[in-house]
Amino acid sequence: MLIFAKDISQREHKHALEDKLPELKQYMEYQRKLFPYTVVRAGLDLAYKELDDIMNFIDNDHRPPEDSSRREYPADVKQWYKSRFPWASAFLKMEDMHFALVVLVKAMDSFRTHESANAYHWAVLYDSVHNIIQVYNDLIRNDPGNSRDIHLSNAVEVNFDDFINNYWPNLDFMIFSQADYPHACHQERKGSLEEEIKDVMSEGVEPLVALEKLDTPLDSSTLKLLRRDPVETRFLELKSVTDTGNEFDSIYKEFVENSQHGRLSVIDAEYLKSSEHTKAETPH
Repeated sequence: MLIFAKDISQREHKHALEDKLPELKQYMEYQRKLFPYTVVRAGLDLAYKELDDIMNFIDNDHRPPEDSSRREYPADVKQWYKSRFPWASAFLKMEDMHFALVVLVKAMDSFRTHESANAYHWAVLYDSVHNIIQVYNDLIRNDPGNSRDIHLSNAVEVNFDDFINNYWPNLDFMIFSQADYPHACHQERKGSLEEEIKDVMSEGVEPLVALEKLDTPLDSSTLKLLRRDPVETRFLELKSVTDTGNEFDSIYKEFVENSQHGRLSVIDAEYLKSSEHTKAETPH
């Protein structure tokens, strides 16, 4: 199983403050209506099916294969790939993304192992989740009966921005790039890294060299991704992590001080922050 910032198999978390804060309770009730594992797994399924169809189309001299159920094929495959998977396509060729999708699907289907993703994987997952949520939310609005075939939630639209805020560990693959969503929970780290890079560059250091001189070091896969280095297959593999059964102890069993509400578990503090960002970004 892939390790996310929160355990995607847990859906029933009860926040310590939700009985005191009605808006927080409403937010947590929404969280309990989501099926996070299915959001990710269905997103990977859709991405793999789409990419596989297009690659078969290319292999067939840009003609629809006889056994294909796909109705439409793009006139410009490169443009289709770029627009359909804007983040992954910036770093990965179609063949590399296809390989990454196979690796990610295998990991999601393995419940006895734990795998740690890197920046390449988070970019692929980001696009995949975005696309399936768009499909699902459109069904919820316009064809709710068929939305049950995907079943990403208990009959509510999925807030993509909030989903990324809660389940992605960071957005390092977006450094010096602008997302189409606020992703406010990740902006502090992103902004801090970007400022640090600018400070190093101000000393006359080239941008790509500055990436390697940060006080908060970036891992090798993130460095390679940001430099647009040729992709090595080993960086598309996942890192296996020993299953100890306490992968999420740091958010459930460790506590932080909140200036307004006192001592909170890390997970409650994070959900509180996410709920506040969601409230601030929701049009009134």
